[in-house]
Amino acid sequence: MNPAIMLFMLPLTIMLSSLFLPYSKMNKPFHAKVLATKLAFFSSLLPLAFFLYDGLVVTSHEVYWLAFNVCPIHISFTLDKYSVLFLPISLFVAWSIMEFTVKYMESDPKIDTFFRYLIIFTLMMMVLVTAENVVQLFIGWEGVGIMSYMLINWWSYRSTSNKAALQAVIYNRLADVGLAIALAWMVVNNLSLDIQGVRASPDLALIPALGFILAAAGKSAQFGFHPWLPAAMEGPTPVSALLHSSTMVVAGVFLLIRTSKLIYSSETATMICLLLGALTSLLAATCALTQNDMKKIIAYSTTSQLGLMMTAIGLKQPELAFMHIATHAFFKAMLFLCAGAIIHNLNNEQDIRKMGGLKKAMPITSSCLIIGALALSGMPFMSGFYSKDAIIEALNTSDINFFSLAMTLIATTFTVLYNLRMIYFVVLGSPRMPTLSALPEARQTLNPILRLAVGSIAAGLLISINMLPSNIPQMTMPPEIKLAALIVTALGFLTGAALMSTAPTLQPSTKGTQSPLPFKMTHFYFIIHHTLSTITLWISQKLSNHLTDQTHYEATGPKMLAYLQILMTKALTSLHKSRINSYLKIIALAMMLILLLSLPSMTEVPLDDDPGRDL
Repeated sequence: MNPAIMLFMLPLTIMLSSLFLPYSKMNKPFHAKVLATKLAFFSSLLPLAFFLYDGLVVTSHEVYWLAFNVCPIHISFTLDKYSVLFLPISLFVAWSIMEFTVKYMESDPKIDTFFRYLIIFTLMMMVLVTAENVVQLFIGWEGVGIMSYMLINWWSYRSTSNKAALQAVIYNRLADVGLAIALAWMVVNNLSLDIQGVRASPDLALIPALGFILAAAGKSAQFGFHPWLPAAMEGPTPVSALLHSSTMVVAGVFLLIRTSKLIYSSETATMICLLLGALTSLLAATCALTQNDMKKIIAYSTTSQLGLMMTAIGLKQPELAFMHIATHAFFKAMLFLCAGAIIHNLNNEQDIRKMGGLKKAMPITSSCLIIGALALSGMPFMSGFYSKDAIIEALNTSDINFFSLAMTLIATTFTVLYNLRMIYFVVLGSPRMPTLSALPEARQTLNPILRLAVGSIAAGLLISINMLPSNIPQMTMPPEIKLAALIVTALGFLTGAALMSTAPTLQPSTKGTQSPLPFKMTHFYFIIHHTLSTITLWISQKLSNHLTDQTHYEATGPKMLAYLQILMTKALTSLHKSRINSYLKIIALAMMLILLLSLPSMTEVPLDDDPGRDL
C-alpha cells in the first residue's frame, strides 16, 4: 500500500473506532468522540504534508468489489490536491462543531446518538471526497443524504422538522435521477467507472453532463431545488453548521469538480452551469435581504455562495470553485455557531428585529459574527476575498455571458447589504428583547468559535500561497474592471451605511402590511409544496369523486334505475287512467266464468259401485 494511502487510513480508522465507544452517564464517551475527531484532524495533516512535498496524485486499488466484464467495480481511494486539502478542513470544522455541541446540547437525553450521527456524517463525506470511482462516490453521496435526514429531523416530535427533513430527502431523490442516468450511460457505453477516466466526445457528452449537473443542483441547492436548504434550519444549530460548511451542500459542487473534464466536453452543459450559478446567487441574495430569521439569513447566504461556486464551474475554473469551498467552510461554520450561541443566550429567539445591543452582552461572539460577515462579504485580506474576488475577476475576463456577470455583481452587493442588516439588528443599537438574565459566554462555546475565526482570517492566504490555482487566466485588464468586485463591495457598504443612518428617522408605513416582492420570493417553496399540492388534490378529487363517482357510477347506476322506474310508472299510469269500470266488469266476468266452469263438477251424480244390487 502506498504510504500516502496508509496515512489517509489513519484518520479514517480513528473516526470509525470512536463509533464503538460504549455510552454511560459516568464516562460520557461523546467527549472521547470530540477527542477522536481532533486526533483525526491532526493525522489528516500528514497526507497533506506528503502531497505538498511530493505533489503527486495517489490512487490505490484495494479490493475488487463487483467484477463485471466491461466495467469492474473496486474499492479504491484517490488522494489528489482536492481530497488531501478538503479532508483536514472538513475534520477541523467537524472538531470545532462537536466541541461546541458538548455545551450547546448538554441537556439533550440522546446526545451520544447525536454525536454518532455527526461522525457518520463526516465519514460519509470523507468517502465521497476520496472515492476513485462513481459507485463508491455514490455510496458517500447517499450516506450524507440519509444522515442529513436523520439530523434535520432530530427533534422529530415537531411537525416542522418532519417537513424539513422530508423536503431534503425528496428534493435530493429527484436530483439523484441525474446521477443514476449518468451512471447508466457509462455502463451502456462500456466506459470505465473511474471518475478520472470519464471521457466522451462532444456529441455524446451532453446526456451524462446534464445528469451530473442535475444531481449537483439538488445536492447543492441550486435554483429550482433551493427550498430545502432554508427549511433545513429546523434542525439543531450544530447540524446546520456542519451541513452548510463542509459536508452535504458542497458535495454537489465537488462532484462537478471531479467530473469537470466531462462537463467541459459539452458547451451547452458549461453554459448551463454558468447561468444556473449566477441566477442562484442573485435569487438567494435577494431572498436573504428580506429574511428576519437569523439562521435563514445565513442559510440563504450559503445558497448564494453555492451559486458562485457553480458559476466558477461554468467559467471552466474548477480550482477556483474548490478554493471557495475551502475558504467558505471556515466562516460559514463560524457564522452558524455564533448564531447558535446568540439564539441560545436569548432564550431561543431567532428574529433579528427582537435582538440588538449584543456588543456589550456578548462581545466576543459579536466580534466573531462581524468577522464572519466581513469574510462572507469579500472584505480584502479576509479568507473569502481570495476566492470570491478571484472568481469575479475570472468572470470579468470572460466574454461568455454578460448577464451572468451582471447577476453576480448584483448578488455581491446584496451580500454586503444583508450582512450589514444582520449586524445592525443583532449587534448594534439598543436591546429590543425582553429583560433576561445575561448568560456569560461559556469557554466551551467560545474556543471553537475563536478557532474558526482564525481560519476565517488566515485560511484564504495560506491556501492561496500553498495551493495556488494553476489554471487561472492572466488578469491583464484595466484597473477599473479588475477592481469591479471591490467596487461593488464598497458600494454595498456605503448603501448599507446610508440605510442604517437614516433608518431611525424613517416613519413607519401606514399603507398596510403588504409584503415587498423580494419577501414574497422567499416563499417560493409554498408554490411547490402547498399551492401545487392543493391544486393537484383538488383536480384529483374532481376526477375521482365528482367526475367518476357522481357522473359515471352514480348516473349510470342508482340514478339511472330510479329514473327508469319513475318513467315506467308514469307510462303505466297514463295507460290505466279512468278505466276502473272496465276493470271491474272484466273482474266480474272472469269470476263468473270461473264459477261456470267449476259448476258441472259440483252437480255430478256419483256412480254405484255395485251394478247387480237392484236385480
